[in-house]
This record gives sequence, structure tokens and C-alpha cells, in this order.
Amino acid sequence: MKQLIIQLIAITLSSIISSSCSNMEDAVIQNPCISNLENTGCISHWDTDNVERHSEVNKGSFEMLFDGQVTRCKFTSLDYPCDYEQVNVKVTYNDGTMTIVEYPSSDTADCRCNIDASFTIENMPHHDFILKIYHGDTECNYDNATPKYEGRVNQTDGKIIIPY
Repeated sequence: MKQLIIQLIAITLSSIISSSCSNMEDAVIQNPCISNLENTGCISHWDTDNVERHSEVNKGSFEMLFDGQVTRCKFTSLDYPCDYEQVNVKVTYNDGTMTIVEYPSSDTADCRCNIDASFTIENMPHHDFILKIYHGDTECNYDNATPKYEGRVNQTDGKIIIPY
């Protein structure tokens, strides 16, 4: 009888441990992550004296193309310093909100340029979510109160394109 109780306890504990590991793996798998990040280099450039005139003419966009748990994304016409080195992108997902921050590696030049950047987000959530996009400084710091875009995304549309 004692042996049966010990076996029952062992089976119960094994079941609890394996289910908690499974839940932990599910949580890790569900976190979106970035891959295939690429940028074009300077498409056009101008000095900082012409920034106001240039910003009125050149408007960019952000595009998401949904394909199951993988989403292809593209920023068009990012306004970056000429010494940007590379476009960096950070994605987080918490409580139904996906936050994307794009930011340069460097920002000390007296000239600006337009850059396109593309990347893939894997492990996308399966449901609608709030999307917030920010432009950060070289350390990925940004003002949480002023996203460059905020809105609800419905993946069943297959694709979104927003001014950015």
C-alpha cells in the first residue's frame, strides 16, 4: 500500500513538472523575435540645413505582410543621420501590445539620409493586437508617450501599410 501511494505521488509530481515545463516552453515560443534584418544604405542624402524642406516632401511608410506566425516588415524612407552604421529594430510583446522600436547605431553626422529597412518577425501572436512604433536614439531610448504610430492590427487583413 505504501508503495502504491509513493508511485501515485511520483506520477502526480512528474505530471506537474512536465506540464509546467511545457507551459514555460509555450511562453518562450510565443515571444515575437526578429530575424533577417537588412537595410539599404543611403538612398538619398541632404545636409541638416535642408531638413525642414526635405521632411515636407519625403514621407515614409511601414508595411507588415502576415503569413501565419511569420510577418515580413519593411520601413520605407527612414530619416537617419548619414553615419547611422545600421538600422536596429527591437520588438517586444506584452499584454496584447506589440512595440517596435527602430533606431540608428550612430548619430553624430551633420547630414541626413533616407534608408529602407526590412526584417521578419517570427512567433507572431494569433490574434489582433495593438501596434506601437517608435523611433529611438542610439541606445534604443524613446518617449513612451509619443509613438510615431499606434493602432489595432487585424492579421486577417493579410497586410497593413501605414504612413510613417
